[in-house]
Amino acid sequence: MFWIEAEGPGRLSIAARPRAGDWLEDEVSFWRQGGVDIVVSLLEAHEIFDLDLRREAEVCEAAGMTFLSLPIPDRGVPESLARTRELILACQTQLLEGKGVLVHCRAGIGRSSMIAACILKSKGLAAEAAFALISVARGLTVPDTPGQAQWADDFTLG
Repeated sequence: MFWIEAEGPGRLSIAARPRAGDWLEDEVSFWRQGGVDIVVSLLEAHEIFDLDLRREAEVCEAAGMTFLSLPIPDRGVPESLARTRELILACQTQLLEGKGVLVHCRAGIGRSSMIAACILKSKGLAAEAAFALISVARGLTVPDTPGQAQWADDFTLG
């Protein structure tokens, strides 16, 4: 989990997907103990199945966290602008309430950084500045593709 240093209430982080099987409860517990209140998964259904993460929502909720999902194709961008806006607004509301929000995809680089950048844009940052903060937190340049960077740059709440 990589916390992004941004101003304002609440804390935003990105991460790779949790380990599955016997490790899932431990991973989720680590997130919870680290201050995560809301988990956002960007995995598609086939990834959830392949990675054996079918119980992730249940385990997160049992640990006292809210679980949200917005499937996005790997190395891709959201298919629904309306659903993405709903998710960003929900995360923004939670951050304003001082909550910890964790956004994850498979590797914690492309999709998660794109959505985190959109969340930061909703707080007034430019996409370029948001990606710079996320890159520092993640320790590598994000996002994964130019298309993801462009999508975040073009994103507005409407």
